[in-house]
Amino acid sequence: MPKDVADAYRNTTSLSFDVFVQVMMRNLGSSAQSVRAMFSPMPVEKDGFPNPHGKPLGRLARELHTKQLYPGENLTKLDDKFIESFGDQLNLEKMVDTNYAARDEKGGVTVPLMKWSSDVFTRAGQVAYFGDLLGVIDPDLTWTFLEFDDLSWQILFQYPRIVSRRMHAARERLTAVIEKYFSVPAEERGEQAWFTPAMEHEMRTIGINTHDIATMMTTIYWGFVYSKRLQQCKLTRWWFRINTNTRKASFWMLAYLIRHPQLLEQIRHETEPAFKASGLSVDYLKDSCPLLDGVWNETLRHSAFSASVRHITEDTIIGGKTLRKGNRLMIPYRQLHFDEGVFGEDAHDFVPARFEKDPKLLRSASWRPFGGGITMCPGRYVAKESVAIFIAIALRRFDIEFVRGQVFPQGAEGTPVLGIMNIQDGQDPLVRITPRQA
Repeated sequence: MPKDVADAYRNTTSLSFDVFVQVMMRNLGSSAQSVRAMFSPMPVEKDGFPNPHGKPLGRLARELHTKQLYPGENLTKLDDKFIESFGDQLNLEKMVDTNYAARDEKGGVTVPLMKWSSDVFTRAGQVAYFGDLLGVIDPDLTWTFLEFDDLSWQILFQYPRIVSRRMHAARERLTAVIEKYFSVPAEERGEQAWFTPAMEHEMRTIGINTHDIATMMTTIYWGFVYSKRLQQCKLTRWWFRINTNTRKASFWMLAYLIRHPQLLEQIRHETEPAFKASGLSVDYLKDSCPLLDGVWNETLRHSAFSASVRHITEDTIIGGKTLRKGNRLMIPYRQLHFDEGVFGEDAHDFVPARFEKDPKLLRSASWRPFGGGITMCPGRYVAKESVAIFIAIALRRFDIEFVRGQVFPQGAEGTPVLGIMNIQDGQDPLVRITPRQA
C-alpha cells in the first residue's frame, strides 16, 4: 500500500540504510577497513568539501552527488558532455565501425536496439565522469561493464561466488581498469566531472587506498545510468550509478516511440525548435516539451522494476505487521505503478498524455521511479536530460523503424534488476536506421 511505503520512508530510526550499504560494499570487494572509514565521523575542520556536522563520508557523498547533479553549473557541464558525445556517436559511419551493425544496399544501418543504446550511453557516461583516459586504458571497457551489469543483480541477492563467477570476474576487470586510472596523477588525467576528483580527495583524506577507491568508484561507473539509478539510486544513499539504468531507459523510450510512429513524429516536431544556431538547448527540452515529458514518465512507469531496501534494526510495525529485527525490508515499486485506483483502468496501456491531463500523478504516493525519502535519487535530473538529448538528436538525424518481422520486446520480469528492467533473452529487436530526409 502507498501509505505503508510512505511510512517506511519516514522511518529513519529502526529501518536503516547504512547497514545494508555496508554489506553491499563488502560484497562489491571493499575492504573492511575502507568500509569502517566510510562510516566513521569525519573531522569538522578539514579541507575539501564542507562538512560542518562531521558526517561520515558514506553519508556526505550524497551531498557531493547533489552538487554535481542538481540543476546548476556542474549539471550543465555534464549535459554539454552528453551533447558532444551523442553528437559524435550518432553517426552512421561510426555505427558501421562497430561489431554489431550491418549496412544495407540502400544506405541504411541495422542494429540491435538494446545493444546500440547501451553502447552509446555507456561510452557517453564514461567520458562525462572520467574523461577520455578510461577508454585509452581499455578501449573495450564498455563491453566489460555490460557483461557485469547484466549479472549485477546477483550482488543484491548475495549469490555465493561459486555461482556468480562471471559477474565477479567482469567486476574485477572493470575495477582493475579504474584502479589504473586513479594511479595516474590527477593533473595528467585530462578533463573530469567535478564529482570525480572531489570524491577521490575525500576518500584519500580518510586514508582509503587506491585499490579501495577504485572499488568504490566502480559503483559510480556502474550506474548512470540513474540512474539515475538513471535513475534508481535506491540501492544506496550515495551510489549514483552512471550507466546501468539510463541505457535501459533510453532503449525502452525509443522502443515505445518506434512502436507508435505517430507519437514519434509528434516528439520529433516538438523537439525540433530546441536546435538553435548556438546548439541544442537543454532548457528548451526541459521547459517546452510536455509530450516528451509525458513519454519519459510513462516509460519509467512501465519499465521501472526495482525495490528499495532497509535493514530492520528494531522490531517495527508497518501496515499493522510486525517486522522483526535483523531482517531486511524490500519495498517494490512496480505494483504501485500499475494501481488502477491511481492511474485508471488503462493503467497497463502506454498513455503518455495521462501525466499532462493529471499533473497530480507526479506527486502521488504511487509514483516512485526515483525512490523517496532521504534516498530520493539525486541523479534524476541528469538521467532525464541525457535521455532527452539522445532522443532529440537521434530523431532529428535519423528515421528509425523496426526491421520487418521484429516483435516488440517483453520485459524480463522474472530477472531481478536494480532499477529499469532488462529485456527477455533473445528479444533485442533489430532496427533499421537511415539518414533523415528533410
